[in-house]
Amino acid sequence: MHIGAGRHVAHVVPLSAESLAPGQSGWVQLVFDEPVCVMPGDRYIVRNAQATRTVGGGRVLDPNAPDRKRRSAARMQWLQALAAMLDGAGLHPVLQHAALGLDEDALQRLTGKPVNEIAAPPAAVWLEARTPQAPRTLILTAHWDALRARVEQALAAFHQGAPDEPGPDGPRLRRRAMPVGPDALWQAALDDLQRDGRIVRNGPWLHLPGHSATLAPEESALAGRVLPLLAAGAFDPPWVRDLARTLGEPEDRMRQLLRKLLRRGEVAQVVKDLFYHRDQVAALAVLAQGLAAQPAGLNAASFRDATGLGRKRAIQILEFFDRVGYTRRLRDTHVLRQESAYGSPRQAQ
Repeated sequence: MHIGAGRHVAHVVPLSAESLAPGQSGWVQLVFDEPVCVMPGDRYIVRNAQATRTVGGGRVLDPNAPDRKRRSAARMQWLQALAAMLDGAGLHPVLQHAALGLDEDALQRLTGKPVNEIAAPPAAVWLEARTPQAPRTLILTAHWDALRARVEQALAAFHQGAPDEPGPDGPRLRRRAMPVGPDALWQAALDDLQRDGRIVRNGPWLHLPGHSATLAPEESALAGRVLPLLAAGAFDPPWVRDLARTLGEPEDRMRQLLRKLLRRGEVAQVVKDLFYHRDQVAALAVLAQGLAAQPAGLNAASFRDATGLGRKRAIQILEFFDRVGYTRRLRDTHVLRQESAYGSPRQAQ
C-alpha cells in the first residue's frame, strides 16, 4: 500500500464481498503489522508485494477500524455514513449513527479541520464541557432528547422498584441509563435535566420532582425527636419498636414517618424496621473505605471488628452497601465502587 511517501505491507479483509474481481470495487479492511498514520479521505494505491504490478486504489474511510465485528450491521452503517460525509453530505450522516455524539477530538480526526472551522449541522447542538480544558460534544437534537428521556425513564423505573428510597446516586443511575459513553456527556445530561427541573438532587441522590415526601407539622415535630435518637445510636440505632416505645407513639405511625424520612434522604433502611441516621451511614461508608484499602480487604470479619457490632449486623450493613451500589460482592470480600458518592451524603456532585 502506497500512501503519501510511505510504503506498507497489508493484509486485506473483504467486508462488502468475499472477493473483488478486476474492475470491481467494494469495502475492505487493511490490516498492517505496524501502525500507519492516515486520515479519512486519504487516497492510496495498492500494488503487489514486489511492487511490480498495480492492483488497485482506494480512499480511507476509518483509520481506527475495529479488530472484531468488522461486518456487523452497525459497522457497515457507520462506513456508509463516513462515505457519505466524504462525498460532501457533511456531518449529519455520521452524527445520525453516533447516538452519544462526537467530541471535538473525534470530529477533528474525521474532518481534518480545526475545531473553530467545524460548524454544527441543522438539528444538532454543541454540549459545553464543565471545564474549559474538556472537549465539547456535538450531538443531534433527536439523540440528545432520547438520552435525556432515557435518564428520566430509568429514574422512574427505580422509583417504581424502590418507592421508599430517596433515589439512586449519579453513578448508580448511570449504570441503568447510560452504561457506556463519555463522562462529559453524562454530566451534561444530568446538569441539563436539573436545570430544567426534570430531576432533583438531594445530596448524592437523584429523584423525580414528585418523588420527595412532605412532612406535616406534627410529623416534623416527631422527626425532630426521632432523628437525634438515631444519631445517638451510632452504629447500633434503636429499632422501630424501641423508638415507638421510647417516644410513646404507635409503631405504625413511627414506621410511616421513618419511610418518609427515608424518601427525604434523612435516614437509610438497612433491614426491615432498622433505620440509620444518614450521618452514621456516611461514617460507616468511610470506615468501609478504609478497610477496603487494607491488604485483607473489606469482609464481614474485619468490618465486625472495626464497628464493634456482631457478625450478623456487620453482614447486614455490608449487604446494604452492595444493594445501594456503594460496594459489590467479590467472593468473600466487598469491593468499593470508586465512583459511588454514597459515602458522602451531604456532598453535591
